[in-house]
Amino acid sequence: MAAEPMLPAQFAAWEPFAADWCLATEHERRARRMHSTQGELERFYKAVKPRLDEAIQYLNGFALHDLPAPETNLLNLTLSLVEISVAVELFFNPWPLDAWPWQEFSVAY
Repeated sequence: MAAEPMLPAQFAAWEPFAADWCLATEHERRARRMHSTQGELERFYKAVKPRLDEAIQYLNGFALHDLPAPETNLLNLTLSLVEISVAVELFFNPWPLDAWPWQEFSVAY
């Protein structure tokens, strides 16, 4: 029996990334980025980035605090893309090689 899709049907092509990247917190997204290879980050980026605007427009049709589960997962997946974009576009590594150790950073709200 096939697993229940995590994402809205029009974003089914992203299902292979859903289990790893539909993460609810910035801390989880950063940790996933740091524990990924650059190749994994680039594959995710290349698959999702071209349709990012489409995903944002789709999510704009919902109230943020009343998102159904597939749309919540889609939002979290797009936030993961934002988290990893600097690694792909600027650092060419999950973390800048000459920066303070990523484990020393914490997100404070």
